[in-house]
Amino acid sequence: MKLLFISSKDVHTTIDGGFLCTNRNYRSFCTLLGEKNVDVIDLSNEPSKDLKWKIAKRINYLKGFYEGLTLNKIGYIIHKATKTDFVFIDDSIYGIVAYYLRKAKYKGKIISFFHNVEYKIELQKTKINPLHFWKKFITRYNEKSAFEFSDRRIALNERDAEDLKNTYGIKPISIIPISLIDKVKELDQSISTSIPPTCVFLGSSWYANVQGLNWFIKHVLDKVDIKLQVAGKGMDSMSKRFSHPKIEFIGYVPDLALIISGADFIISPIFSGSGMKVKTCEALMYGKNIIGTKEAFEGYEVDFTKVGALCNNSVEFIYALNNLALVKRERFNAYSRNYFIKNHSFQATIKKFQEVIESAN
Repeated sequence: MKLLFISSKDVHTTIDGGFLCTNRNYRSFCTLLGEKNVDVIDLSNEPSKDLKWKIAKRINYLKGFYEGLTLNKIGYIIHKATKTDFVFIDDSIYGIVAYYLRKAKYKGKIISFFHNVEYKIELQKTKINPLHFWKKFITRYNEKSAFEFSDRRIALNERDAEDLKNTYGIKPISIIPISLIDKVKELDQSISTSIPPTCVFLGSSWYANVQGLNWFIKHVLDKVDIKLQVAGKGMDSMSKRFSHPKIEFIGYVPDLALIISGADFIISPIFSGSGMKVKTCEALMYGKNIIGTKEAFEGYEVDFTKVGALCNNSVEFIYALNNLALVKRERFNAYSRNYFIKNHSFQATIKKFQEVIESAN
């Protein structure tokens, strides 16, 4: 069997959460079908971004095409698809591809993956920046097309599945949570946390991360005895707004292993978004103590008393962090590590991809 993998990202790149999930999806199909049987069309590849390109991009938006997609590329996708048994659309913002494949009488099966409920994301972004209101229309159009014209749909968690059904109608949706290839070779389980502890915030300069970190700095940081490290692409730019003796802005790090391993606690004050937070999965993989919100733990069925703490407001964060800062404890959290292996390792989800292929076929 052959599969055409349509992506808005380089499938080999793992720089942040979205890329890690796309890489997981790609490698899952390569494992099941063989790498030579998985062909990739990367819609992020653009030859240039001159004035002509900018004008064409806006015209294509009016046609319902997200950046990277054109009628010519649709034709190319349809041509390539004729030689495959499956087309996997890795991002629902390119759901219009499913519509055109159906229109072209594609004989194979179409599988769409919903990293988030993208329409919900755009509504949240519009509240922050009303000038981007127009994107919610093109997002809804594409996401609806992915939902309606696909043979199989995959969401990351039950919440997203319900949101999609409530927005676009009742259709079957498979749940495949985020998982990661286990990069951990050896963990030192003898190290204790420091006093004051070093807390690490992981995440790129995505709107929900910026919003959450802003809130934490303004409402929690001055009331707790911790050192805060912020690691993630573009987050070092926040150092211009926040000059604080407790904060170290690290920015982009090619390999987060040392940063995560050196953390006493991972904090995740996230209040917006959809899908699942990959940084929570990374923290679990390294066996970390995690203090996060309901949104940060969405899709993870953990025991909060064992993984760290669930905090949804400033009072809860202050109480939890000050208690954790009082005494030393093991930096390595065996519960977190074991939960990752059982539920969110690459091996834990490969069978779920197999089931989707079998049910579609």
